[in-house]
Amino acid sequence: MFLSKKHKRPKMTREEADAIIERSKTEEPLELEKGDIKAMILAAFIVFLPFVLAFSGALGLLYWFIFHVWAR
Repeated sequence: MFLSKKHKRPKMTREEADAIIERSKTEEPLELEKGDIKAMILAAFIVFLPFVLAFSGALGLLYWFIFHVWAR
């Protein structure tokens, strides 16, 4: 949509996708290194915390508006 036709990646054929899936079945899973769990948890906080704060802030503002401003 935003890229020109020369920058678009070619579509993957069904055979190529099947080959990748079959190759992934025989490979060993990646092993976690020391500190990977902490990094994943930190990344999850970085991604989800702004949404949680925005949602709770909106609910807090709605609560304040209904019970403190509008009820007077």
